[in-house]
Amino acid sequence: MSYTVRFGLCREGVEAVDVLTLWILGVAGAMSVLMFTVRALLDQLPEVFAAWHRAKRAVRDRTGEDDHQS
Repeated sequence: MSYTVRFGLCREGVEAVDVLTLWILGVAGAMSVLMFTVRALLDQLPEVFAAWHRAKRAVRDRTGEDDHQS
């Protein structure tokens, strides 16, 4: 027994298995893009932390120089 799902934009019936397959492929594609994006963000974190520490050190050193000049 075959079930057919009808979509408003399609004139022909689409098999339920085909719809399920498309959903699985769509979710898998979205998950791979999400994982790629998260990995790229995580790879940048050490550089962001290093830049933050350099900025804090520069501000601290600059503030110390201003105190010595006064």
